[in-house]
Amino acid sequence: MISLLFILFTSLFFMLVVGAILSQLYKQKIAINRRTASYFDIGEGKRNTKPITKNDLVFLKKVSDKVKTVIDQKTPISKKYELELRLREAGYPLNLSSTDFKFFQLLIGFVIFFSLSLLLMKLDTTIFSSFFLAGLMAVIAMYYPSFYLSVIIKKRRIAIQKSMPDFFDMVNLSIEAGMGLDAALLKVSKNSKGPLSEEFLQTIEDMKLGKSRREAFYDLRKRVPVHQFQSIITSLIQADMLGVGMAKVIRSLTGRIREQRTQLAREQAMKAPVKMIFPMMFFIFPALFIVMLGPLVIYLIQTIL
Repeated sequence: MISLLFILFTSLFFMLVVGAILSQLYKQKIAINRRTASYFDIGEGKRNTKPITKNDLVFLKKVSDKVKTVIDQKTPISKKYELELRLREAGYPLNLSSTDFKFFQLLIGFVIFFSLSLLLMKLDTTIFSSFFLAGLMAVIAMYYPSFYLSVIIKKRRIAIQKSMPDFFDMVNLSIEAGMGLDAALLKVSKNSKGPLSEEFLQTIEDMKLGKSRREAFYDLRKRVPVHQFQSIITSLIQADMLGVGMAKVIRSLTGRIREQRTQLAREQAMKAPVKMIFPMMFFIFPALFIVMLGPLVIYLIQTIL
């Protein structure tokens, strides 16, 4: 729900900004049109407003279902599978399928194209320029959900990487206390929140439906394309096949996870000076030069002139 509200508010903010810019550009024409309309009494009259009924909602539902059917038929299987993988990796935001996501993109593009076209025609622009600008903004708006989906995927991967050490530590403590691996994973997943717990809960549900632990872990490794997490699941699969004690394996894995996080933090720290070059060149150095050399330049100008 939060993702949907964020997309709607961002689209509305984008439309308001574009409308404000265009209204400032055509401010004089708008004022002339208002004066002309008030002088000749243009636009006065009664407007027939009809409330939205249940039949209208049913009709819109049928139209949306037909559009989704057409989208599902026209979309190639490879594109549909790729989008389904991205949605699965993002945790299925708003429980959208690939067809629903495509329909949502087309709906955003149509709404922005229609609203901006009406706005631009009100500003006395040509039809070609109105449709061109509205179409350009609609195309950008259509690709915004895909961009936001990539942001969700990136955040979800980072959240999984951050929660792995503590999660597997609690699983290790539960196993050492006498619980089995499945019971420990179930208990820790229910008592903690986050994408990692959701993935393990899905894995446990798959095992309840008849899959073996090995098959469920294979599917889990495919669903979460994080290298560290995939190596851990591979180690758990091998330990299950060889009959090694899970407590020792998970204890060694958590130690390895913390070492990898320390190395990753050092790597990010080494990249920081390189990333700071451009902000310093464009924002910090010019201000320093103005403060340090500004009085000297003013003095030289005054003495020469």
